[in-house]
Amino acid sequence: MRFLDYLRKKISPDNPFRLLWHKSKAVVAAYQFGFPGKKMICIGVTGTNGKTTTVHMAEHILRTAGKKVGMLSTAEFRINGKITPNRSKKTTLSPFLTQKFLKQCLRHKVDYVVIEASSHALHQHRLWGIPFSISAITNITHEHLDYHQTMEKYKEAKKDLFKNVSRTCHRHLPDHLKAIPHQQAMILNTGDTFFQDFNQISCPTKITYGLGEGNLKAHHITYSKFDSKFALHHGSDEVGIELKIPGSFNIENALAASGIALACKVSLEDVKQALESFEGVPGRMESIGSPKGFEVIVDFALTPDALEKLYSTLRQTAPARIIGIIGSCGDRDKEKRPVMGEIVANHSDLTIVTDEEPYSENPMDIMQAVLEGAKKIKKLEEDLHLIEDRYTAIKFAIQNAEEGDIVVVTGMGSFDTRTMNEGPIEWDERKVVREIINKHSG
Repeated sequence: MRFLDYLRKKISPDNPFRLLWHKSKAVVAAYQFGFPGKKMICIGVTGTNGKTTTVHMAEHILRTAGKKVGMLSTAEFRINGKITPNRSKKTTLSPFLTQKFLKQCLRHKVDYVVIEASSHALHQHRLWGIPFSISAITNITHEHLDYHQTMEKYKEAKKDLFKNVSRTCHRHLPDHLKAIPHQQAMILNTGDTFFQDFNQISCPTKITYGLGEGNLKAHHITYSKFDSKFALHHGSDEVGIELKIPGSFNIENALAASGIALACKVSLEDVKQALESFEGVPGRMESIGSPKGFEVIVDFALTPDALEKLYSTLRQTAPARIIGIIGSCGDRDKEKRPVMGEIVANHSDLTIVTDEEPYSENPMDIMQAVLEGAKKIKKLEEDLHLIEDRYTAIKFAIQNAEEGDIVVVTGMGSFDTRTMNEGPIEWDERKVVREIINKHSG
């Protein structure tokens, strides 16, 4: 296994033999399971941040509107509402597991399947043989440059999903798919840096969305610690929506999901009702209360942009003391580590740098890189601490939290294992937090 990991690091992701190997597996998988994606309306969602929430929102809207829906996301899988946790830690599964899941969807007479598509999966052809009728993008920010090397290559990998839709748009649809209410469409974020690059791709229907811009837009926006309120405007129609989750980024996710629903011929009123009943995604801004009157926020945020949005939202909606716990994943993009440390130190009153998932790297090397960024803002051993053990770090934060404070723990989200040097160990961040609160905050 370590030898294979070594080869992956040494052989360029763009190596033609490596790409041919990936594509060969995808072709075999598609033929083995009989191209099940051709018998459903396949919806792909890509982007750096917000993919998982957008996929869950889209699935929730479609299912609430009475549709038969399947879903593949980083957090979990669903078939007509039945949930199975995603324990693979992969945003997009291998071609064989993906095609197997689609085959299961067919057996359960699913009409729509919503798939979270990572840049790795798109670049490696894992979704080959799946004709996407609808694609949506959340945003593109710094991430995975250890793999893609440049933002240009990262963007091009994301564009593969939309090129897939473009090809699908110009094919003759079989009659059984024509009978499923939908229009072939691209859902594009007007606020993203690369909006114009994606807008140039050919497709009969484009739904553009944004905070105040696009043909699907949100305005009259207000936030609180617990929710977001806005007016959703589409064409000549407008509805007021009260989301149960806060933050402008979650409004953008709601807009993207709404665009998907509209492309599936769901009415704006049904979109409103579904969004207002959406409870959120496990491990995404998940709040855990304490008897002492503080709360712990468990979030998956893995990128500088995600951290900036998360902490900015907390500062904007809850002007309390913030205790931030930050680490970074091993064997991944090293450039972002000090940037993430600086962001958390800038937004938190007390910052704790700790271990996360080192994989094959030296955990202390990762922590020191995060710490270097944090030290630009804070002084070590005063309002900045390095605590190697993650459990001890969370305990230290909770023991120092007072009424009204917010403790923010990012990186693990809803995962139930952590990958250490010696391999995976059991670790559910939310259970760990509740255990420590029960022991030390009674």
